Amino acid sequence: MKARILLTVFALCGATALAASAQAGEIEYGGTFCSHSRTTILQASPDVTAFDVESWGIQTPDSTFKPWANATNHCAGNILVVQGKASSHGECLWTDSDGDTFIGTFADDAGKPGTWTFVGGTGKWKGVSGGGAYQYVSSSKPRPDGTGEGCTSHSGKYLLP
Repeated sequence: MKARILLTVFALCGATALAASAQAGEIEYGGTFCSHSRTTILQASPDVTAFDVESWGIQTPDSTFKPWANATNHCAGNILVVQGKASSHGECLWTDSDGDTFIGTFADDAGKPGTWTFVGGTGKWKGVSGGGAYQYVSSSKPRPDGTGEGCTSHSGKYLLP
């Protein structure tokens, strides 16, 4: 009986230690999402063009990171083109298939890779931190009404408390 209790205690301690170590480390993510966007021109000139952009997208189900398969996003930001060099900044709210959300900021400065930074979340994403990189992999030609579509690949690491 004493041996069985000790075995149970060791098993519970081992499981707790494994769960703690799995939660304590950074988790890699990656995949592709595609979205529909709408832009509003604020100013357009040969030297400076500025516009707002809003998009709605979905993570493709065949992405490598299954917890985000079919997660949706809603992003809002701005794009500035100065003498042919573009930069963009904004925020995206993601909603996973369970309805939990996380939000982060994106930045895409001329000559640098796009970056993503987690800033918070709800449910299982509460307290999320970390970030990664992204790159555009395809896009449609912009239409006269300011709409278009595109796909983005992204990867990085996040940490949960």
